[in-house]
Parts: sequence; C-alpha cells; structure tokens
Amino acid sequence: MGLSVDSTRFAVQAWQAGVRFDRTLALGHQHMMVGPERIEALLQEHGAWPPPGGEQALHAALRGNGWRFAEFLRALGAQQVDSVDASPYEGATLVHDLNQPIPAEWESRYDVVVDGGTLEHVFNFPVAISNCMRLVKPGGHLLLLTPTNNYCGHGFYQFSPELLFRVLSRENGYEVRRMVALQDGAAESSLFGVKYPYCFGGDWHEVNDPAAIRQRVNLVSTLPTLLMVLARRTEAVMPFKTTPQQSDYVTQWQEGDVKPPNAQPAAAGGLEAWLRGRFSETFCRETLPRLAFLLDPFRLRRFRRQFSFANRDCFRPVDKAASPSASKPPASGQQ
Repeated sequence: MGLSVDSTRFAVQAWQAGVRFDRTLALGHQHMMVGPERIEALLQEHGAWPPPGGEQALHAALRGNGWRFAEFLRALGAQQVDSVDASPYEGATLVHDLNQPIPAEWESRYDVVVDGGTLEHVFNFPVAISNCMRLVKPGGHLLLLTPTNNYCGHGFYQFSPELLFRVLSRENGYEVRRMVALQDGAAESSLFGVKYPYCFGGDWHEVNDPAAIRQRVNLVSTLPTLLMVLARRTEAVMPFKTTPQQSDYVTQWQEGDVKPPNAQPAAAGGLEAWLRGRFSETFCRETLPRLAFLLDPFRLRRFRRQFSFANRDCFRPVDKAASPSASKPPASGQQ
C-alpha cells in the first residue's frame, strides 16, 4: 500500500505526541502517495519544523527521491531507517520472510516499526504480528496502517478493531494509545487514454475497545476503510503466551451468561410463544419478517446507522487537524 495524506498526518501526529523515530523499521520499502509540498505542509502544521537537517536539505531530498519515506522519517528525527522484506527486489535492508520467527538478535532493536500495508499479505499472521511486536524496544511504538473493510481481494486479510485490541494488550506487553478508522484508498482512472492515479480519504473516527464498551465494534462501509493504530510496547514479554480471545465471548464465559439467540424481553415472550405454537418455524423466521416490513419500513436504515461511523458507542469523530493531545484516547479494557 504505502502512506496516503491521512496516514502521513497520523505519523506526524505520533511524533507530536512524543513518539521517537530514532531507529525505525518499515515492513517493505514504503511508497508515499503524497507530494513533497504536502509533506512539508504537514510537518509545519504539526510543529515538526524546521527539520533537523535544515529546510533546503529536506527540499532537495524529497524532490530527488521518488520513495521519500526515509527522508520523511528523518524530518521526524530518525537516525536510521531500515526495511524488511521477503525479497531484496526493492532494496530491503533486512531480507526475512515474516511468516517465520525473526532471529533472536533482532529482538527489541527499533524505536518504531511501521506497517504501511504489509501484514495483510502475510499468510501466517500470528507469527508476523508477533515478529513486529518483538522488534520494538520497550517504550517504543508499533504504527499500523492496515485495511479493515472493503479491501476484499487486496491481500489475505482485513483486520478488525477487536483483533488488534486483543493482540496489542497488556498480556502481550502492549497498550493501544490510539486507533483511528477512516475511509481511505487509492484507485486509477484514465482520461483521453492517459492513466492517472487518485486517492480518496474521509473523516477520522476514534475507535473504542469492544471490551470496554461491552459490545462488538461492527462496521458496514461503502468505500475501502483503513485502521491507523499507534501502540506502545510496555514490556519485553513474548506475545501470545495466552491465546487472545474475542472479548464478548470472554465476558459470557466469565459471567455464565447463556442466552438463546434473539432472546425476547419478558413482555414479548408470551406473544412469541403463541406464534411459534400456531405456525411453523419457517413461517415465523421468513414470512413474518417480510410482513413486518410494512409496519417497520425504516429497519434497514437503522441497521445501516447502527453499523456505521454514526454509532457513537463505537466511533467518535475527531478533527484530523487537531493536536493528538487534544484528542481523547480510545476507550480500552483488558480481559
């Protein structure tokens, strides 16, 4: 994938919030779908100006290098920028298949590990994310820019907030500092036979931890949707000594809360029992819901709202241009 305008802003805001990029590792050789003028504007907007090497040096570096990612990170204070890939075809510093565990000597080597769109392409995700987590120093950060919705076919996976909150948890030596969801993607079109790329982005929404709000964070979106995650390594423990479990199931197991599917409120239970006693289950499951549409014509609209960014239990709109310190961190909880 690579960094868009929004994910570039997210990285600059991470620096603004105190993240040190001194020694940074990228998964793959990262592209930047952002022009040099926009990069400089974002750095200025969020206080990362003048850059450590001076304005003129950054001007020349950004305009003289199509990749730009290393130059961008050096403007955030990076002294070393490495990349890891399964193949050397794009000039990776480290050649390693993330499907396999990293060498022990790489443990806790980096201040920041950046995934700009690689993990969804790695089949053995538990090993790959564990590798990323182990590469980070205690006190360092993992920065993930990863697909969550409507990227079917882009890679092997799309990742839910539930998964990343459970993986980047206290038990695994991590805490999520920030998780933002937004519609974000790149496409290609043509005019007069000339192809051209274009990007689209949307509003930012802080994502709440399903364990904290005690409900699933579901999303049905019309455009490709990205998660931008900043997580801090709190201690050097081996990830996944205990297998992560989905939080709502853990709650049910702990509370012994066994409810049948579609359990009715007490007042409605009698009517449901009466209907089931007089009509077949197929009639109750299929015919009656179709007839109910006449009395409940807005049910699909409510469904779409419940599973959209309009659900304030799950998502909270934030001003993308605001300082991250002015942003409330996402609700979080531990199993």
